[in-house]
Amino acid sequence: MEKTTILIILLLITFESCSQEPKDYLEYNIISPTETEMIKIDSIINDAIQQRAMPGCRLFVTYNNKVLINNSYGYLTYDSIIPVDTNTIYDFASVTKIAASAPCLMKLYQDNKIKLEKPLNKYFKNFEKNGAKLSDALAHQAGLKTWISLRTKLPEISYQYLQNSDNYDIEKAQNEIYNTICNQKLNEIGNYAYSDLSFYLYPTLIKKYYKKEFSEFLTQTFYNPLGIKLCFNPLNKYNINNIAPTENDTIWRKKLIQGTVHDEGAALMGGISGHAGLFGTAQDLAVLMQMYLNKGIYNGHRYFKQETIEKFTSQAFENNRRGLVFDKPPLDININGTPSKKASRNSFGHTGFTGTFTWADPDNKLLIVFLCNSIYPNRSTILSKLDVRTKIHDQLYIMIEKISNNE
Repeated sequence: MEKTTILIILLLITFESCSQEPKDYLEYNIISPTETEMIKIDSIINDAIQQRAMPGCRLFVTYNNKVLINNSYGYLTYDSIIPVDTNTIYDFASVTKIAASAPCLMKLYQDNKIKLEKPLNKYFKNFEKNGAKLSDALAHQAGLKTWISLRTKLPEISYQYLQNSDNYDIEKAQNEIYNTICNQKLNEIGNYAYSDLSFYLYPTLIKKYYKKEFSEFLTQTFYNPLGIKLCFNPLNKYNINNIAPTENDTIWRKKLIQGTVHDEGAALMGGISGHAGLFGTAQDLAVLMQMYLNKGIYNGHRYFKQETIEKFTSQAFENNRRGLVFDKPPLDININGTPSKKASRNSFGHTGFTGTFTWADPDNKLLIVFLCNSIYPNRSTILSKLDVRTKIHDQLYIMIEKISNNE
């Protein structure tokens, strides 16, 4: 009888330990990359640096909530003075959309402040009525122009910005930009055309419904609780030598851009916008992405309902690969995209003009964060031509398959 009782207790302990929830935060020093694939990844990156696709980069990879790779390569510039390290801060460019706009929009949606099926002009009054809904804009099919050169469209604002004056009226500039975007003539809805323009406007929804500034709301609601330091205008907080430079702008700003946002429109907005302007480290971006990958939970705290994450990261419309804000793999597997073709249909992420790339795959429990400054010292497409990010992503899928088979 005594032996039976002990056996039952042991079985219960074993069952309890086996049925524990998986970790919902990043664990370090638990797993190691496979040697063959790591050698190939190192070779891909070092070759790209040698071919001047980028002076350096950060690669941060997680598998099943465990840090698999946390590597730094090269330098901030080609003069090889300051090496890239874990503290190197990069300009996220359009990754801002999923790292800043997306959490705010998901919060607004979850709190019933916004309705995705409401007409776009219900939220932004000056938009003409073409039938576009808010969800159309979030999936880049609302008929907005792909781009407007705001510095040429608004020469007075552009001139004032270039004076580097303390008198630059950011609020006036923002209002003029909002009016320029909202008064544009819209194309027919339903046709996918990637556009930054509506993302300039979404921060106004935070001020309207939560009575807080966009940056302040992000920091208080998401970044601080997650223990990360993503930010706009990083020179207000960090030494310039920790920030990777982007372009040597010989056309408009006539200087090397370092510590201020590369995107011209975001610069005119005072460095803070929903489409570009966010800066940070690879590991901090990984924490945010891991929270998405965990269906809205991180380190015991739930930021979003699972349904909210799935709503925004799932394909939103037929014949359009996009989710709401988030990018998705190409619908046609014969079309090459930045993510690996091994990525599942449920995967999601985004790329940025500065060379940034992050992608989360819930089916395979894989997350990649790749940060670089491929447009230093001038705008270059070598990174894309060499398929650097895709080749790395391919090797990671081979790697985790091997790790999974050995578990």
